[in-house]
Amino acid sequence: MAQRWRLIDSGPGDPSWNMAVDEALVTRHARGESPPVLRLYTWSPPALSLGYFQKMAGIRFDVLERLGIVPVRRSTGGRAVLHYGDLTYSLSVSLGRDIPPGLVDSFRFLCQGLLDTFASLGIEARLGSDRLKKPFPAACFALATPGDITWHGRKFVGSAQKRFESTILQHGSILIRSQAKVLSEIFSDTERVTPQALLEKITCLEEILERRVELGEVAEALKQGFKRALNIEFQPDRLSPEEEALADSLAGKYARLI
Repeated sequence: MAQRWRLIDSGPGDPSWNMAVDEALVTRHARGESPPVLRLYTWSPPALSLGYFQKMAGIRFDVLERLGIVPVRRSTGGRAVLHYGDLTYSLSVSLGRDIPPGLVDSFRFLCQGLLDTFASLGIEARLGSDRLKKPFPAACFALATPGDITWHGRKFVGSAQKRFESTILQHGSILIRSQAKVLSEIFSDTERVTPQALLEKITCLEEILERRVELGEVAEALKQGFKRALNIEFQPDRLSPEEEALADSLAGKYARLI
């Protein structure tokens, strides 16, 4: 029997609000007040989300200000992700019940939905194979680990998790349009990844498919990919008044980087 998950397609949201909503959803799921949730959204204004433990070295905050890109701190781990021409997803699910409990196994399980999504678009995608080595690059898309998705070795989907005992929040960013020019300005040279090297490691759906790709097309393919690969029935939904109130109370903390 297929599992029933909520599907919330939020559209564009303020960076701090987006992060607060995801925390509200995973909190209510952990309390047993909500089924598993897949949420899809974009960012207005554009944002650079920093991983929970990430330091701010290697990021040109003067460039962010000039370009109108808002920095925000995620609750999930990993490195900085530029939300500029991407579709973001979040998953609030239970370990051992909805997905396998192990870290690598949980990423691989959820990536089945992503791989099915891109296969339906005619893309032969693969899981990343890079290993984390210190010093870590500031940009998430500089490395493609087994929880990420690549095409011909170039990354176009990055994902990160946070675990709350038996519940996880997973964030993921799907690059639809090229971020090359903006990324090359935001991230200063480091001993591991120069702007030019970074550009050689990433791609996007429009480069892969060599055509214009609309957000709605990707969102629909994502819904169907997760439905087929993970045996899920989605119930379209919206935030409850309780979730909106909880998100309102949490939004302020995400505006602070430290």
